[in-house]
Amino acid sequence: MSTRGSLLPLVAGLLALALATTLGVVSVTSLTIARHRLVALAEATALHAADSFDPADVRREGNEADVRLTDEGVRRSARAFLSAHPTLPVEEVSLIQADTPDGRRARVVVGGVWTTPVWSEFVPLKIPLRAESLSRSVIR
Repeated sequence: MSTRGSLLPLVAGLLALALATTLGVVSVTSLTIARHRLVALAEATALHAADSFDPADVRREGNEADVRLTDEGVRRSARAFLSAHPTLPVEEVSLIQADTPDGRRARVVVGGVWTTPVWSEFVPLKIPLRAESLSRSVIR
């Protein structure tokens, strides 16, 4: 019995496994980076929205000033910020929610769709992402 040529299927299998692993690592890395960037965008948007108060409504309480936010002001500020910063490696970035839970903090929820950079049978082509952030303005 000859063993000639029996190494070729093993090498082909190893190459296929290495290719599948590489595609998976590239896709997961891209997804992680896109998720972190979406979180950073949500945090920046919430920070901008937390500064959407009317300076005439600032009240002084001890050493700090108390600011009052409104849902409409937070929403308007968040929309303006997102329209000014549209570049992100996530498709279809949208403002899901922007409000103030207590009148002092701004809560922003943004969503997007991540698309795989390399087509693969092992990774979905599109994954919806969502990031939430809460921010508060403090004036001293």
